[in-house]
Amino acid sequence: MGELHLNRDNFDWDAIDGNAFWLPDGTAVAEWEAYLTMLRTKENDSVGAAVEVVVRGAPAGLGAPVYAKLDTDLAAAMMSINAVKGVEIGEGMAAAGLRGTENADEIFMGNDGQPVYSSNHAGGILGGISTGQDIVVRFAVKPTSSILTPRQSITKEGDAIEVITKGRHDPCVGIRAVPVGEAMAACVVLDHLMLHRAQVGEGPRGKIGPQDG
Repeated sequence: MGELHLNRDNFDWDAIDGNAFWLPDGTAVAEWEAYLTMLRTKENDSVGAAVEVVVRGAPAGLGAPVYAKLDTDLAAAMMSINAVKGVEIGEGMAAAGLRGTENADEIFMGNDGQPVYSSNHAGGILGGISTGQDIVVRFAVKPTSSILTPRQSITKEGDAIEVITKGRHDPCVGIRAVPVGEAMAACVVLDHLMLHRAQVGEGPRGKIGPQDG
């Protein structure tokens, strides 16, 4: 959120539902609250945020290599949320700074006969199809437009005007976007589960192919 970044060394799944920021680090909540309060009450300003949604337990094989790609549908769903200005899957934009040897998620056969990955830079989706790993989608929310600080604009006639938005306005709409992003991701994954069932029928969880028919 703005200048603040999550310390992933303190990542705690159980902390997410225990604070108003949906922050997976209970030790940082006080700092984030003070930062946002300062922006709202002292600087009459707002701030943007990055929201990460993780889908756990999705089976491998959802999606398609060209049409109905899982990551395409996830990106479209996130971009449909108000104030969202960017979406990335897995490493996303950061992948541009990696080498192939760093970015590749190597695959090994596990003791249970199932594939095991060395990493998850792809965000659980390869070639438009889920791998069975956690699906990681991240989206950026712009700062709230309605702020008390005067902004310059024009009227419909083209005349200069100063805009000051009064009333109660959230200094960071990214907080409200968290459950919306979760819901959108769930809808997309459910759509693909139903598409898979329609195409190949029921089958063992995580295994898809002709044997499922």
